[in-house]
Amino acid sequence: MAPSKVDTISFDTFSNVINGQLRSSKTKYQGIDPTTKQPNWDVPVATPEDIEDAVAAANKAFAEWKNTTWEYRVERLARLKEAFEVYQEEFTNLLLKETGKPRGIGAYEVQACSAYIDWHMKLKEPKGETEDLPTKTVVHKFVPLGVAAAICPWNFPLVLSLGKVLPAVLMGNAVIVKPSPFTPYTALKMVEVANQVFPPGLVQALGGDDKLGPALVEHPDIHKISFTGSIATGKKVMAGAAKTVKRVTLEMGGNDPSIVLPDANIAKVAPMVAMGAFMNTAQVCIAVKRIYVHSSMYDEFLAALVTATKNLKVGNSNDEGVMLGPVQNGMQYEKVKTFFKDTKEHGYKFALGSGDVPDNQGFFIQPTIVDNPPDDSMIVKEEPFGPIVPVQKYDDLDEVIQRANKFKVGLGATIFGTDPKKLQEVADKLDAGSVWINTPPGSGPEAQFGGVKESGIGTEFGTLGILAYANVKAITTAKDV
Repeated sequence: MAPSKVDTISFDTFSNVINGQLRSSKTKYQGIDPTTKQPNWDVPVATPEDIEDAVAAANKAFAEWKNTTWEYRVERLARLKEAFEVYQEEFTNLLLKETGKPRGIGAYEVQACSAYIDWHMKLKEPKGETEDLPTKTVVHKFVPLGVAAAICPWNFPLVLSLGKVLPAVLMGNAVIVKPSPFTPYTALKMVEVANQVFPPGLVQALGGDDKLGPALVEHPDIHKISFTGSIATGKKVMAGAAKTVKRVTLEMGGNDPSIVLPDANIAKVAPMVAMGAFMNTAQVCIAVKRIYVHSSMYDEFLAALVTATKNLKVGNSNDEGVMLGPVQNGMQYEKVKTFFKDTKEHGYKFALGSGDVPDNQGFFIQPTIVDNPPDDSMIVKEEPFGPIVPVQKYDDLDEVIQRANKFKVGLGATIFGTDPKKLQEVADKLDAGSVWINTPPGSGPEAQFGGVKESGIGTEFGTLGILAYANVKAITTAKDV
């Protein structure tokens, strides 16, 4: 029998989920609809008592869950998929309300959740190697860590929160989800749905203020932190986790280069670069943030890039043909505006757009392209995380690779061209956790994902991603005793 909707699940009331129960609190906060700048629904702020109750419930659930079979956990994921898909339309509408994404983009994120569940259901239980030696046998086992705290971002609040829950529970752990206060709604509701199929305390969610993250990071009975967010916050997470020597996975910011080789097909590549730079209003950790084009084709490519970008319509979620929504929150909106101001004040040339961001009903900014600013400009050195991107010339391949690798970040990179050998050569030389060749950047459950340098520690997804939620135990047995 196909699953049906549960009467108790409402998509206009929101609670913390603790030990299988919905819990409110005296103090509330609201996320802001970025399309209108108006507040969304109330969300309870977790109290210190809520945190202690959630951690205790998680450890109790873990004590039993770690002994379940891999097959049983996979069966629970199948049940989760069924329960989640009943509410696809509701999750899509909710996601649009909290993020402002165009309907097609929001629906894609919701559908991606099913793909992430499918991927994890197909994974085989990891088995360590066995060394059979003359005097002993050494068996390596992967064992669950305990309780994980998932600290989630606001740019993809649903799929990235679910993407932390799945490997954690599949590997035998319990997990507490902390959504971003900018976008708490879909993550809280996802956990509420998950509690239809998982035992109480195994998957919980806490919304809160700026005290919640540090409380989870430093809690002695939480054993793992999975964090996605800014470099500045990630460093604080790492420092806090060090107090109790927690395991950490940190996926942080980047300043991702895109290199267009001189043999690239301009007509095909320019639209891909435009999409890579501006998808999700450029609020993507792996978005193209620096574009390097060979000087022999620079003018022609820049013109094609401007044309392709003009086709990316900005507007409200349900407007026809919209590809880009607003910046998600006021804090980020103001930060992005500083890049426009700096570019204008320094007199750099705009190939598309201008240095002025007009006020409007929502946090909307038109996609903007800066024409060949210097390497020491703010727009080149720093990550805007918003719809403004620089395009620069280069003449020598070794020189542009050096420029691409210049900064203390290394999340992703893209390369475009037609010579497979040359493309692979460039990919091998780039300091990045992920490289995409002749395609816009994009992450999925099938690819190991993580950064180098200050872009992160550890990886998630791929066939090995679940090992981020495991310890290795070596058991040595003597022979002939």
